[in-house]
Amino acid sequence: MLKNKKVVNTVCTVLVLAVMIYLFQDVFKTNNNKYETETAELTTVQEFIDLDAFIVRDEQYLDGNASGTVVPLVADGDRVASSDAVARVCAKEQDAADYAELEEAKKMRDRYVQLNEQTELEALDMQKLNKDIDNAYTKLLEITNSRDYLNLADSIAEFEDCLASKQVLRDGNIDLSEKIDALDKRIAELEAKHISATEVVAPVSGYYISNLDGYENTLRYDDISALSVSVVDNAIKSKPVAVSGKLGKIVSSYKWYIIANIDSKYSKIIDIGDSMKINIPEYGYKDVKVIVEQLSPERDGKIAIALSCNAMNETYANMRIEDIKLVIKEYEGYRVKTSAIHTYIPEPETTEPVTGDETTTSTTAQEEKISVVYIIRGTVMNARRVEVIYTDGDYSIVSKETESALGIRPIRHYDEVIVKGRNLKNGRSIA
Repeated sequence: MLKNKKVVNTVCTVLVLAVMIYLFQDVFKTNNNKYETETAELTTVQEFIDLDAFIVRDEQYLDGNASGTVVPLVADGDRVASSDAVARVCAKEQDAADYAELEEAKKMRDRYVQLNEQTELEALDMQKLNKDIDNAYTKLLEITNSRDYLNLADSIAEFEDCLASKQVLRDGNIDLSEKIDALDKRIAELEAKHISATEVVAPVSGYYISNLDGYENTLRYDDISALSVSVVDNAIKSKPVAVSGKLGKIVSSYKWYIIANIDSKYSKIIDIGDSMKINIPEYGYKDVKVIVEQLSPERDGKIAIALSCNAMNETYANMRIEDIKLVIKEYEGYRVKTSAIHTYIPEPETTEPVTGDETTTSTTAQEEKISVVYIIRGTVMNARRVEVIYTDGDYSIVSKETESALGIRPIRHYDEVIVKGRNLKNGRSIA
């Protein structure tokens, strides 16, 4: 009987412990799940003006006696020197296709030969190769995301070359002789056709552009100094003119212009000589550096603005009438939910009586207040000071340069900010 009683007591004790553990876990989960947090991420918000813009370059047509299909030898936007060969003209379309294939085959053969000759393995650094692979891959992603497909083939080739170099270092030489032999055979076949082509040379140094859009003479490069609202309106509304008998063009000045009309109120915050940034969403370009070159007199509440830029590639070379965003202000800081920002008032300090008088309360502390968010570190809730520099309503950007105040440290990158929860208090345990 006594033995049975001990068994019953033991079982009851185990059951009670099990229930207590269950209840403790349930309470712990409840306390932890009643708070929702979001990570304070560093971000930049821009305010901008939408521009209907027209691009002006110092463009000069390439004239020639030959007629037919033009095969560019350099990419649009590439820098060329005076008398450099920039293109060849073939009388027949098939000749042009064959010639383009021949040039590409020669380029590919040189690439394979270079890879095949990497025999000095000690000259290759695995750490550097891994970094080159990462950079080439990042560049490939950026080109893809920006839809800059004109440069996609070159970017893919660069990435493949980096991978091939790593294979050489890891596994020894890679044999590309079959590919080289196949290209040699194709090159010989194409050269045997004796393709007739007329060479086109650059008359001056500058950037080569094969495309002619018919806007080359809409506005003269030197007329930027006489910019006006009507000049911009006319340029944007103009129609392209048919161009014939030209073999491309050379942009002889490294600086080109973006002209547009903006509200005259911006003349109070924009001055000639200011360095600014533009975004071109159509091509995925962001933070392109420009300089304010001209601001026209006001007309009907608008002024004309001319921005200069010296960036150049195949995409810039073929822009003309574009939607552009001119950045007028930037805010950099931590992004937090606006509803997570609270006013913090420290608890009043009490002063002990000295001569039997009543205890007094300091009003100075009650008058001081700061903005804070509450974060969770481990199982403790902490207040962190914030200073709002921008808000769009739902979210705010708070300064990353905030200093401590009233004993409250500033917010930091990756803090877990409480966006949902009750009884928020500095130093409160959430366990």
